Amino acid sequence: MPIEPEIKSLSYESRKGFFLVLVAVFLVALPAFIFYTSGYRLSFENQETSIVTTGGIYITADNLGVDVYLDEEKVDKPRLFRSAYYIQNIENGLHRLVVQGPGLQTWVKVLPVDSYIVTEAAAFNMPELPHIRPIAPVLNTAGQGVYVVEGSTTTPLFSKATTTGNYVVVNRAFPSSLRSNSEYEYVVDLFASTTATSTSVLNRLEEEIEKLSPAQAGTSTKATSTITYIEQGNMRLVPRGDELFARWIGEGPATPHYFCSSEHSSSTIALRLGSHVMLQMEEQRLSTTTPLHIENNRLCRTEIRLDRKWQKIKYYEFFPRSSDLVVIQLEDGLYVTEIDDRAWQNTQMVYPGNNFRTVVTDTNIYIEEDGRYFELLTEIPEAN
Repeated sequence: MPIEPEIKSLSYESRKGFFLVLVAVFLVALPAFIFYTSGYRLSFENQETSIVTTGGIYITADNLGVDVYLDEEKVDKPRLFRSAYYIQNIENGLHRLVVQGPGLQTWVKVLPVDSYIVTEAAAFNMPELPHIRPIAPVLNTAGQGVYVVEGSTTTPLFSKATTTGNYVVVNRAFPSSLRSNSEYEYVVDLFASTTATSTSVLNRLEEEIEKLSPAQAGTSTKATSTITYIEQGNMRLVPRGDELFARWIGEGPATPHYFCSSEHSSSTIALRLGSHVMLQMEEQRLSTTTPLHIENNRLCRTEIRLDRKWQKIKYYEFFPRSSDLVVIQLEDGLYVTEIDDRAWQNTQMVYPGNNFRTVVTDTNIYIEEDGRYFELLTEIPEAN
């Protein structure tokens, strides 16, 4: 019979020596670990070795099919936590961040990075070509939407967008084979009960606000007997004149990072975040209704003006399931804009035109144009 090998345990002296070696390696490596995790790095630029401090960027992107670029270089393998990317070892200063993908509009932001601090940002990428889902008034036995038209049935009904979902166009309806579409009735009721395109809504709200004293205007609840605010979480949309502002109404040390600056000097704020941010902060330094405040050594604004591209605002509402994005209908189309105005506000058109109505719910964006209703899709549907 073969003799099985006999495995002997290490002697006490060997185990002790091995343990001491591991302790020595740990003690030697510990300073390097602390050096690295504290944000320090060795720089070998210009043939000279020096110690530099670094920070990081944490960016969320709802679409996982996008590419992320930092200072024109693609970030090959960023750390991915759900829909978030963490980019580390970034030297101090301003850095250009680009998030883009096929068929999507590009999001660009120039952000300051500081030592030992992780800079936060949230990218969004709307489709370049509008994607819609038609909502027909009636359905056939196959569940397809049916549109009854006069004339050619080959003329596109939705020429501005690409459509998803099955529908047919016919010249004559057959009532016995068709049934009403409950979703269509729901959407029609939405538009009937919502002042979707009232051009007087801004002026009406402004008049109501002016009736309040400054103290009352700052402490009004979401709904009063005279005015109803549009709110999402602790963010409120406030119209004033032709402008629209996003106001933070939360309490405690929770003001969103893009309302605040770690620098208090006006010239430094203008350099790092943009002159428009500096000017808003200067206005709010003197304001009694929307004053600046200090939070965790950050200088924070109370509200941020939204970019309306020098056009008249016809309609506005928070983007579904978001308090950082706003849907704004302007004179030339429907836009999604971010509240974050560091460097600039990314504003992306999602549907062009000057003669349609919009209603935004908690989960959907609906449009009525030429008597037809459809849902505007903010993500490119996956191919079947």
